[in-house]
Amino acid sequence: MKTSACLISFAALAVCLSGCNSDRDVSYKHITGHLTPELKGLAERPVDDHNAFAIASNEDLRMFWDDIGRSLYTDQPTRLSPFPITYTSGQPR
Repeated sequence: MKTSACLISFAALAVCLSGCNSDRDVSYKHITGHLTPELKGLAERPVDDHNAFAIASNEDLRMFWDDIGRSLYTDQPTRLSPFPITYTSGQPR
């Protein structure tokens, strides 16, 4: 019992004294040379810029197809029919 308690306490002491090892450069020059490595602009990370670009591209493409539909008059049913036609676009006319 004393042997196992001694081994456990020695292992715990070794773990506590070992500390952390890091490959990062933590010198003053390295840290002050680039204070915000995760930011690309004043408030956004590169991934935030990529997401904003993806959202804008998606919206532009959808608006493009809406514009094509409006310019070719395919966004609303024809009015040449003598029967009542319901609007299926969901937009009030």
